[in-house]
Amino acid sequence: MIAFLDGILAAGGTEAVVTIGGGIGLDVQLSARSADRLPPVGQAVKLWTHLAVREDNWSLYGFIDAEERAMFRLLISVSGVGPKVAMGMLSKASGDEIAQALRLGDEKALVRLPGIGKKSAARLIVELGQRIPDSALGGTEIAGGASAVPGGLGAALDVLQAMGLPPVAAEQALMKARQSDPEVVDDLELWVRTALRGI
Repeated sequence: MIAFLDGILAAGGTEAVVTIGGGIGLDVQLSARSADRLPPVGQAVKLWTHLAVREDNWSLYGFIDAEERAMFRLLISVSGVGPKVAMGMLSKASGDEIAQALRLGDEKALVRLPGIGKKSAARLIVELGQRIPDSALGGTEIAGGASAVPGGLGAALDVLQAMGLPPVAAEQALMKARQSDPEVVDDLELWVRTALRGI
């Protein structure tokens, strides 16, 4: 795995080229936000990187700081969110802004990002909401305790319906999950996951 590049910027923009010595230049794909923070061509640059290996393609993604790379890796851990979608999200919003939207369950903020629809936003919130540390909230208070996602049956129904489940099926799955473990309702993410497993 290539952890970072430390070289000379040969070409800027979202498809940058970094010369690393020995006459070798590497293509690196950046978010628009990272590209805007690049030094002038010909200057030294250090980029944190993520190598995505596919059967027919190797792509190197670069980030100005390790925090943006960490958010990128978190996003692509969710089914249906590939590197291109993650980079599109990071081009329109900072890692901190995305972290807050995930932690606070702000589906509307996520849907405004390129490549993210209601189903994807709901999936991101359910899978990543509780994995975002409190420090990412920048002092934002969360009403009602530590859980960032609004609780209650209504919220759980909204998540499942956003994922494509009919209202009746969603409610039945949630009730079944609650019957098997009454305490599951205290954690929206766990409640939804348990309901999905029972379908």
